[in-house]
Amino acid sequence: MSTPAPLTLASLGDIEVTVSVSVGCARCSVSDVLAFAEGTVVPLGVGADSPVDLMVNGVVVAVGDIVELEDGMLAIEVRSVHAGAEGGTT
Repeated sequence: MSTPAPLTLASLGDIEVTVSVSVGCARCSVSDVLAFAEGTVVPLGVGADSPVDLMVNGVVVAVGDIVELEDGMLAIEVRSVHAGAEGGTT
């Protein structure tokens, strides 16, 4: 019987993960949430130019700034990578 090849970071390169961004959050009572309607404004407690958390599968791995691309789409420009994330330091 042969021994399986060791698992390396390079061998995981093609696995897809979910990358998401947390812009801010708000605490609301259930009654406030039930009153949400079209046009409701929910303050997130952060400024429009505040850094955002970049998450991979729900784990914060970096912090960055929201930027607008030439085609009008939004993107994140990474400002710092958390220690322990591939290739980065805080």
